[in-house]
Amino acid sequence: MITPPPSPPTAVREFGDFWEALRQLLPLPLTPATSQDDAPAITPLEEALELSLQRIIEPARVSCTGETLRRYGTATARRSCEPEDTGPRFPAAVVFPNSEQEIAQLLMWAEERDLRLLPWGGGAAPYLHKQLRTAPYIVVDLRYLNRVLDLAPQQQEVRVQSGVTWTALEAYLAQHKLTSGQCFPWDPATVGGAVATQSVSVKALRYGDLHQNVLAIRALCPAGPIRLRPARPGAADERGLMLGTFGAWGIVTEVSLRLHPIPAERVVLMAGYNTWGEALAKLELLRQAEKGVAAARIVSTREMSLFADTATSSIRRWFRQLLGSAAAEFQLILDLEGTHEEVGALRRQSEEVLHDKDLKNMDNGRETQPCQPDYAPYWAALQKLWEQHVLAHMLTAVVPWHDATPFLRDWEEALRSILLTTGGRPGQVLTTAWAAPEYVMLRTLLLGFRPENASDASPKQIEDIQAVALAIKQHWHIEEPPAQLVTQALGKVSETLDPNNVMLR
Repeated sequence: MITPPPSPPTAVREFGDFWEALRQLLPLPLTPATSQDDAPAITPLEEALELSLQRIIEPARVSCTGETLRRYGTATARRSCEPEDTGPRFPAAVVFPNSEQEIAQLLMWAEERDLRLLPWGGGAAPYLHKQLRTAPYIVVDLRYLNRVLDLAPQQQEVRVQSGVTWTALEAYLAQHKLTSGQCFPWDPATVGGAVATQSVSVKALRYGDLHQNVLAIRALCPAGPIRLRPARPGAADERGLMLGTFGAWGIVTEVSLRLHPIPAERVVLMAGYNTWGEALAKLELLRQAEKGVAAARIVSTREMSLFADTATSSIRRWFRQLLGSAAAEFQLILDLEGTHEEVGALRRQSEEVLHDKDLKNMDNGRETQPCQPDYAPYWAALQKLWEQHVLAHMLTAVVPWHDATPFLRDWEEALRSILLTTGGRPGQVLTTAWAAPEYVMLRTLLLGFRPENASDASPKQIEDIQAVALAIKQHWHIEEPPAQLVTQALGKVSETLDPNNVMLR
């Protein structure tokens, strides 16, 4: 058994400094107000059930404290379910299994007691496509299933437990001059979580997405264990039962991945543009040219200035230098990977495609980590904004290239309008766009004000924002690929894998 090294620590800006940076974007008081704890009541698991649960999972890895349950509720998940009239919901317990045996026992235990289970990876989208029933549910945090089980360098394959983070896996593979080629920079994503949501890697331009790189999936379902493989002659692609179905039928415990040689050189380049349309047109030219760029994205200078920290990466230092200058509003950032000769050729080809000889080097060499999370370490600060009567909410959309420019125009215009309507004052709409072969992946951070009479338990403003976002998606016939896969899986498996509805869905 091989355990990958832990993720490197990331410097986190003090909330006071973060508040000062945010004041450059929103009309806020000089200092944040003293927070008041008016959180809604939480109902933990009954004591008898907790003691029973501790017979299969040691007490140190079972938590029913209010502080823990609040951290795993719908209000703090980065992408939550549709808000309900009852306000935020919380689990009755959180468990941290460290083996398949414990998970199998937990599935039987929950089924016997009519309780629901919710798998939890990096916490990015645990409640997405979930309907919270009246029955209590238990969060199953898979962080201790974090081992690399088997590495085959010659075959360029690796088998890992589902709780391994991509950052830790990449650090481990780098020791063997290999990479998964997968990169999910907006969250501390786990392998199992990315499989469950079928997240699209921002390096899909060079390495392909999960569908092309996942070789096998092992999962534990209430009806028993299953092992799923890609399509073979005369057989369907079994992975669709778990890939992109949001843990609807069971808990992913192991994933086998295709590997790639680690690039000898990495270079990050930047070019500035004054409008979204101009930057997005350049991004699409790169995608159409298929020049082998590893990753390409457009980011607002305002957003990066908000999360800049001179103590962290060269990317953030670069944006700190842009503050107060005549820098362009939007930055197109390219990640180039390969041999020294390949990277040089990619740079020349990118300049030719973009008709831009002013691509600037942000950093180069093997130490560059362009896919480190943009602001995952700052999520706690964003959550604290709610205590200051400030709205912080994230939305995502996956849009076909041919609709990207008009969709983004309508998307941001509608979101600015709803922020003003619901909050009474203008807010900020900060969107980052990542290029994939068939889609543009949009991640939009909304910063604004909450209604004067709003309480922490009131979901009305978020409901209105999500309704507007859904209306824009429907107008442009945008349906998230995972939703299609969930529907497909529902038709395939019916009640075979989870006949008694143990999994929360």
